[in-house]
Amino acid sequence: MNEAQDPVGKPRVVITGLGMLSPVGLDTPTSWASLLAGISGVAPITLFDPARIDATVAAELKGFDPESIVGKREARKLDRCSVAAIAAAREAWAMSGCTVDDPERVGVVIGSAFGGASTIQAGMGVLHERGPDRIGPHVLGAMLVDTPGFQVAHDLGVIGPNFSVTSACATGAHAVGIASDLVRSGDVDLVLTGGVDTLITEFIMGGFCNMRVLGTPREGGDLASTSRPFDLSRSGFVLGEGATVMVLERLEHAVARGANVIAEVVSWSATNDAFHIAAPREDCLGIERMFETVLRKGGLAPSDVGYINPHGTGTQANDRLETATIRTVFGAHADRLAVSSTKSMTGHQMGAAGAFEIAVTALALKHRLVPPTINLVEPDPACDLDYVPEGARALPDLDVAVSCSIGLGGHNGAVALRRV
Repeated sequence: MNEAQDPVGKPRVVITGLGMLSPVGLDTPTSWASLLAGISGVAPITLFDPARIDATVAAELKGFDPESIVGKREARKLDRCSVAAIAAAREAWAMSGCTVDDPERVGVVIGSAFGGASTIQAGMGVLHERGPDRIGPHVLGAMLVDTPGFQVAHDLGVIGPNFSVTSACATGAHAVGIASDLVRSGDVDLVLTGGVDTLITEFIMGGFCNMRVLGTPREGGDLASTSRPFDLSRSGFVLGEGATVMVLERLEHAVARGANVIAEVVSWSATNDAFHIAAPREDCLGIERMFETVLRKGGLAPSDVGYINPHGTGTQANDRLETATIRTVFGAHADRLAVSSTKSMTGHQMGAAGAFEIAVTALALKHRLVPPTINLVEPDPACDLDYVPEGARALPDLDVAVSCSIGLGGHNGAVALRRV
């Protein structure tokens, strides 16, 4: 193997820029520092009046002002999700130090589970109250799942491959994986990739309430305790929003231009349960294949992995089955893994979750420091891994980590990363 190739002889792909808008920070440094400090982004809903639904908390992008990013006129035409994607992409591009030398060699692969959720709800309101002839001309364009990627490409002036990926909660992981393949194949030199969802609306939250998957605070606890993955008293997830975009390129390309490499994207996997729209298979087949495939494709042994950022939603079935699968795949090494759920702080960002957690995993590798799982007071006996409950932890020997996502519809995705 030469330095430009991975252990299975393919070109090495690296992350050189990150842009993160999350419930715990509107940029990458703030988000990372907040996670390490164990700060929760769960708070009362402010984006709409929740009086008619059975939920009062969410993990919103606090202080996010679309007008400050694209101006008042554009903010009126664009959905909140597109503006968030633009902001994340600008930060990632600036961090990477890239320039658009050949716009045809720069691609965009940004996924979303729900697209322009606010625009959809507002448009339906106009339809019912005022009729179809009063629906604005920008509604359809603003609501499409692929619009955030278009807006990012338009903002940067790049004309390479541009498409969206949508696979519910696994969207971000799949988008990053597919983008890494584009770079590895040589079809492009650079790709901006990630996920975005800004879905704190009455319509979507009402639907999740009726699915009975949203959590409630711990008895006697504050609102921040609502998201408590792996805890015996866990009752469901907290809906969050966010946008994470990263810049991928071949290692040799990054080295040639003197880029700051954050981490290497070693491999990725995608499987499906074909079982239930909202519950993972009890035999864990899909999740097990997800882990086994990402290791095999990356030429990795289970013992190579030091950290896993799990899906870790805080639902009873997900946490139990994810734990069981890690024990099956990693065997005795499972007891030496650090496994921390950042959803305990950010809630579930849906289509943005996988990309955000890949970015967190990349930063954990770069700094050899992993964030904690907060709110873990009484571990479930069925959830018996090391979830890093005591606070951020230094891992001096951390070289390989995995981020995984388990989505509605049985979509599973994992990305393996290596420290460079």
